[in-house]
Amino acid sequence: MTAQAWNTIVSGVSDLYDAVLAFGHGVLDVSVRFNGDPVSDAQVVAVPATGDLTPIEAVQLYGTVTTYTVVGVTAGQWHVFVSAPGFQSQSQDVTIPASGPLVFNLVSAGVVVPDLFGVTAQDALTQLSALNLNVDVILDVLGHEVPKTSLPPQYQNQPILDQLPPAGTVVDPTAQRLRLVVATALEQAPVVTMPSLVGLSYDEVASVLDGLGLKVGKTTVQN
Repeated sequence: MTAQAWNTIVSGVSDLYDAVLAFGHGVLDVSVRFNGDPVSDAQVVAVPATGDLTPIEAVQLYGTVTTYTVVGVTAGQWHVFVSAPGFQSQSQDVTIPASGPLVFNLVSAGVVVPDLFGVTAQDALTQLSALNLNVDVILDVLGHEVPKTSLPPQYQNQPILDQLPPAGTVVDPTAQRLRLVVATALEQAPVVTMPSLVGLSYDEVASVLDGLGLKVGKTTVQN
């Protein structure tokens, strides 16, 4: 898609957005923030305090818009509910027409578990430690438990293949412990360069092979 085509789409969405705002009985702006920053994935729903009016969900944020807009609210009392992943749900009452945006300052409900799939075991432990999340157990794909307090070198760069709870789950770091499955560390067998044994006696061959950590196998005598 060309830049011009993208700009045309954005302009069209903006015009549609403005048209939606111009339609209906009234408009309520809702600011949803955490630590002063807009929360982009919140769900904002306005419910009339009286009557049989249908609840209205706010228009989602897009582009540079940082305020949710509830379109079609009528004059009177409304209950506004806000929820977002990783935050405690909140509600406020507002009288329409409102004098300004309704502001919600969200409070964290816990810690969102990161997506660790493909991350090396050492980096995964570092990420979880930064979030104050504890690991209950680490298993390799063969079911062997891997020490988590001092990760063995052969596992440090192996990728995480599974996790519990899954990514995106909101957990209480003081109570929740995670389980990780890491790829099995592959051990490469030592490589030995085979020396020439031609002309040596059986005892000499056995001595040379023993020095290399090898054993004499089946022996065939040729005349």
